[in-house]
Amino acid sequence: MVKFGPSGQCDWFNEEHSHTEDMPAWLVEHGLDVYEYAFNKGINISDEKAAKLGGLFKEANIELTVHGPYYINFANPDDEMADKSKMYVINSLKKMKLMGATKLVVHPGSLMKGSREEAMALVLRRLEELSKLLDENNLNDMYVCFETMGKHGQVGTVEEVAKMCAIDKRYMPTLDFGHINAFTLGGLKTKEDFRGVFETLKKYMGDRYKNVHIHFSKVVYGPKGELHHVNYNEDVDGYGPDFEPLAAVLKEEGINFTLVTESRGAQTKDAMLLKKIFTEMN
Repeated sequence: MVKFGPSGQCDWFNEEHSHTEDMPAWLVEHGLDVYEYAFNKGINISDEKAAKLGGLFKEANIELTVHGPYYINFANPDDEMADKSKMYVINSLKKMKLMGATKLVVHPGSLMKGSREEAMALVLRRLEELSKLLDENNLNDMYVCFETMGKHGQVGTVEEVAKMCAIDKRYMPTLDFGHINAFTLGGLKTKEDFRGVFETLKKYMGDRYKNVHIHFSKVVYGPKGELHHVNYNEDVDGYGPDFEPLAAVLKEEGINFTLVTESRGAQTKDAMLLKKIFTEMN
């Protein structure tokens, strides 16, 4: 099933409401069907509030996804710190169970003192270990969605994420196309550029490449990749990517996706716009 929605509370919502509990009905009013909740700075939600919020989203038939803590880093050469990252994932998933959410977006990690190859080897080893923890904690119905990253100092190219997700069927890609475009310094322009992303997933994941979580916004970048996110219709000549060629590939490939917009302050309006473009495309 194809779904569109915002990440977090946009300026428009905040002008009209003050509580996240109002979000499900508000999204229904505006024709959207997914919302990404943030654990970015920590899992700071009580069990009671998590259950209440989850019930409201379920009643409104809005899928709830969650972005994991920013301080997760599976590329950290310190095994003790990497073990903490594994537990941040496990604890996030446990809290998400109360919320009725099944997709946790995770930044794989940042390069530290070693080479990119050394960092990637650490990540793959830690994700093998994380698989065992998922089994031990009975989290078989949850997805850890590793995100493609936009800065050259981060682990998370399309190929790297595909290799991560090949480890376990509970690992799913979060394709952040603004990040991919920024990392490649404007490499996403044509339909074939976007199709290449899915061809890379297919190479490592087989038919599972057709089930993805997507982040979409335009991103301003410099020589080392991502600088900042902007709104879809903001005047940012030369930056992107555009959504139309991606929308065409999503339809042609029959991709099953949830798409979350991460624009700067206008997430909901951009989600509505992208859904309109996708829905009206032949």
